[in-house]
Formats: sequence, structure tokens, C-alpha cells
Amino acid sequence: MSLVFSIDAAAEIAGSQNKLAEMLGIKGPNLSEMRNGKRACPIGMRARIATIAGHDTTRAILEGLADKLDPNDEYEKQALLQLSALINAFPEEGEHEKSPVNREINGAQSNWRNRRDSNPR
Repeated sequence: MSLVFSIDAAAEIAGSQNKLAEMLGIKGPNLSEMRNGKRACPIGMRARIATIAGHDTTRAILEGLADKLDPNDEYEKQALLQLSALINAFPEEGEHEKSPVNREINGAQSNWRNRRDSNPR
């Protein structure tokens, strides 16, 4: 799940983004900056937000770790690729992940994976 997805879901449960910030013990503008990618969201905070949203906290922690990796560093890039593959293998229900087989989600131009066998044998 993306951090934005989790914050939005948790804010809906809390009643507003400001109420969520109060629950987390932070200021509303700080949460807004985390949501907009202008401020880093600590891994522990991600786990708390995921818990409030009813999302998988382990996944939130793994995503937090992935966000800390530098894709320009040779060693970290390899770890990021493997960690991302692990995270993407199990999409969270309700999150709009790109799908190679669902044209409605990813807007794919080709439908070869989606076609039904029009010539049954």
C-alpha cells in the first residue's frame, strides 16, 4: 500500500487528517507533508498509520525500508529491486496497483492477456 493510500484510509477512520495527526501525536502540517512526499515518514509512524487504517503493518514497514534505499547506489538498487518485487507480489486489497492482466487498472494498450479464446478447440 502506498503511504498516501494508508494516510487517506486512516484519516477517514479518524474523521479527518488533522484528527489522525492528533492520534499520532504530530502536527497536521507534518502529516500533510508526509502524505505529499515533502517530509520523510519514519518506519514506526508508517506502522502506526497502517494499523489505524487496518492495513498490513509488516507491508508498511517493508515499504518504509524500500523508501530509504537509494536506487542510484549499485548495492542498494539490487536490494530495492528484490524488496519491491516481494512487496508487489502481494498487493493490498483496495489499492490500485498496476496489473499486467487488468486493462481497467493499468490502461494497457494490448489485450492479448485479457482475451478469451475465441477459437475453442
